[in-house]
Amino acid sequence: MTEILFALGLGDRVAGVSEYCRYPAEARSKPKTGSFLQPNLEAIAALRPDVVLIIRNPVRLGARLEAMGLRVREFDLETMPGILEAITEIGGLTGRGRQAGALRAGLEGRMEAVRRAVKIRRRVVFLVGRTPQRLEGMVAVGPKSYLEELMKLAGGDNVFADAPSMYPKISIEQLLARDPDVIFEMGDSVHDGMEQKRYREDVLGVWGRMTGLRAVREKRVFPLNEDIFVVPGPRFVEAAERFLVMISGAGR
Repeated sequence: MTEILFALGLGDRVAGVSEYCRYPAEARSKPKTGSFLQPNLEAIAALRPDVVLIIRNPVRLGARLEAMGLRVREFDLETMPGILEAITEIGGLTGRGRQAGALRAGLEGRMEAVRRAVKIRRRVVFLVGRTPQRLEGMVAVGPKSYLEELMKLAGGDNVFADAPSMYPKISIEQLLARDPDVIFEMGDSVHDGMEQKRYREDVLGVWGRMTGLRAVREKRVFPLNEDIFVVPGPRFVEAAERFLVMISGAGR
């Protein structure tokens, strides 16, 4: 939502942001109000906001803020349509309806361009975590998730679409059995600031010995350490465009 506000030209009216709001650069200098699971209610109240924008969360944040007398608007950003609808609603809420309409139309046009550009579909897996230096403790993107939707738009069919949870824990044996064409991996580097070249070398080094996997043999293992892929905001179409290139390309 921070990115939506800045995209609508409202950066100067943003009173505070979460710890993970890092784009655009101006957002980093805003007062911090905690994280998704550990919001700092006192810090939020101290900013005296006209309205607090929150995403659906498991810690009853909306009710807790309303009990403090604050005005709250909650949004569901778990899907691409949800992001587009949030842009429209936030535009109306802030008096930027025209700008929101233009932003949404532009994103929808780019989404359609990605959809039309898909010429080949490949079976993919996206790992959001694993044990450092080992192919253990892996957590994959499962069904009905934002990332699955994004990859599907770009020509990727999730090999764990039938998993029992949105982010299932998986074993190397399960991965070998499903043998994806493409492996995307994003670990904690997106938060710890690991230098991109070193992160890429670390990931490719770990996977390099797993030649039983088609994605490894065909050099379609893609280390990702940019938050563009995991922040459901206006840059989601850029992420889809990047996925399209990696999924449809000839490998790294």
